[in-house]
Amino acid sequence: MVWVLGSVRVLSWLDLGARCNMSLSEEMRREIASLEALPLEDLEEALRHHSAGHTPGFLLRHATLRWQRQVAAALAGMSLTHVQFLVLSSTWWLGREGEAPRQREIAAHAGLEPVLTSQVLKTLERAGHITRDRDVQDARAVRVAVTPAGKDLARRCVVILDKLGEEFFADAMATPGFLDAIRGLAGRDSTGHELPEPGADPG
Repeated sequence: MVWVLGSVRVLSWLDLGARCNMSLSEEMRREIASLEALPLEDLEEALRHHSAGHTPGFLLRHATLRWQRQVAAALAGMSLTHVQFLVLSSTWWLGREGEAPRQREIAAHAGLEPVLTSQVLKTLERAGHITRDRDVQDARAVRVAVTPAGKDLARRCVVILDKLGEEFFADAMATPGFLDAIRGLAGRDSTGHELPEPGADPG
């Protein structure tokens, strides 16, 4: 499901900075610290060969924006926003084998902040696409299930976006190793689950 490239996170700037800092390796932190103190003449030299058109982050950003516009257009007839689709499809996908997923699991799978996920779930609940109930084993947790109408909508939208992805990513998918590279950048395995950070305790 290549449509997850357009996943959206909503973070405060402080939270974003803290999370990004946590994900940096010690070596990269030291490198950044040295670059922050780089003399102006050395800075000019470092920028001599810089080109936005050869900067992966810049290109990935604009590829993502193009993909998001395509997704919005594809979903327009289904009366779902991109974020609503991410939450609904994640709820369906995680619960397809029986047990309804917890709200925090949906947020993690969709790549969204818990607060935003909760807001979107309320909208989907009002529309009759999902139901929410307290977890009988943990009163602090909420489990979410798709309704028959929600399941039908989620599956149709997934098929639509898979077809859209076949066209949008056609050239890239023809490049050997592209999908593995995207998974690595996204920190996801072949099932869509989040990979542990390098050096993290697997237990």
